[in-house]
Parts: sequence; C-alpha cells; structure tokens
Amino acid sequence: MSTRRRKIAIWLTSGAVVTVLTYMGWWLHGASLEMDGKAPVSCGQAIRFLHTNQPPETARNKRCTKGQWQTTWYHMDFEVTRAEAEAWLHTTYPDAEVNRDCLEADLCSSPDVDVDGDGRADLMDVDIRFKEHGLAHVRVSGGTTD
Repeated sequence: MSTRRRKIAIWLTSGAVVTVLTYMGWWLHGASLEMDGKAPVSCGQAIRFLHTNQPPETARNKRCTKGQWQTTWYHMDFEVTRAEAEAWLHTTYPDAEVNRDCLEADLCSSPDVDVDGDGRADLMDVDIRFKEHGLAHVRVSGGTTD
C-alpha cells in the first residue's frame, strides 16, 4: 500500500471512529436526561399527561420536562404571583385538598385523577413555593405506577 493510500485509510478510519463516538455520546446524553427527569418536552404534551390546565397567561419561566425509567413522569414549572398560583390550583383541581403543612413547599396538594388506562399520570403532586416580591413557583408533577 502506498503512503498516500495509507494516509487516506487512516483519515477515513479516524473519521468513522469520531462519528460513531459522537453519536454514542449524543445518545447517552439523551438517555441520561430521560433517566434524570430533565429531558425537555413540549408543555402541551406535559399538560395532557398531567391532567392539568394551561398556566395563567402571566406565567413566567415556563419549563416542562419528562423522565422515564421503570415508570414515566412529567414536571411542569412556572412562576406567577401568589394569588394567581392559589387561584390556578383551585380552578384546575377544584376538589383537591390544599395543605399548608408541607415538607418542601408553602402549599401542596395531591389531586385525585381519573385512572383510565390512557397512559396519563395516575399520581399527581402540586407544590407551590412562595418567593420574594409576592411571587410563587408552581411545580406540577405526575407519573404512572406501571
């Protein structure tokens, strides 16, 4: 084999190895996000899965994520005023019991949802943490038990 052909073969082999390693890294990164529950997902998809309403129009910092390992779970986070957060919770889950004695939130609720086998959440949690300047951070979480 000539020197020129040998150099071409080395470059082609190196390029193939780099391509395969890059693809594997990208795939592992995506799998890691899914397992950690940090994979970005459309908020429309999260809203449907979580049996919930749209956040108020004044909501800021909207973020929806998904995780999956042995079950599937979604999270929806947003910020609104404290009054809007409480009103949204009571409007979205009118029959839910709202607790003020929560471990990691100022208000919390575990609304009952209809389990209809459609692949949507059958366990729900809503946590509202009060922040400075009259704001509140709302986190809606839900998952499947299967």
